[in-house]
Amino acid sequence: MMENRRVAAFGDAKRFVQYVHPNDIVFFVHKGKGLIAAAKVKKGDIQTDGDALYRDVEFITAIPQKDKELKGMSFSKISEITGKSFFWAKTTAVPYLDKDEAENLAAELKLFLES
Repeated sequence: MMENRRVAAFGDAKRFVQYVHPNDIVFFVHKGKGLIAAAKVKKGDIQTDGDALYRDVEFITAIPQKDKELKGMSFSKISEITGKSFFWAKTTAVPYLDKDEAENLAAELKLFLES
C-alpha cells in the first residue's frame, strides 16, 4: 500500500476508502509500533485493484523502507498530542480528528520519525 503511494482497504473493509476525501490527512498504523507514516489524499476518484479500493496519496512523512528498522509513534504519545483516546481495532480510528488536529499530529509524527 505505502510503496504504491495509496491508502487502500480490502474485502469487507474496502468501504472505508469512501470515508476519505481529497486533501484529508491519513495515518498509517502498524500493529505493535503505532503510527508509522502520514499522507495527504490526492485529488481523483476511488480506484479498484482486485479486491481493494484505494486512493492515491502524497506522503507527508518518509515512507518506511522494508530494509530498515520500523519506527512508530506509540498510541499513548498520540493520545498525549491529540488529547483524545482512540479505538484502534478498526480500519478507521474514532474519534476523528479535525483538519487542524490532523495537521498538528502529522507535523509531530514527522518530527518524531526524523529524530
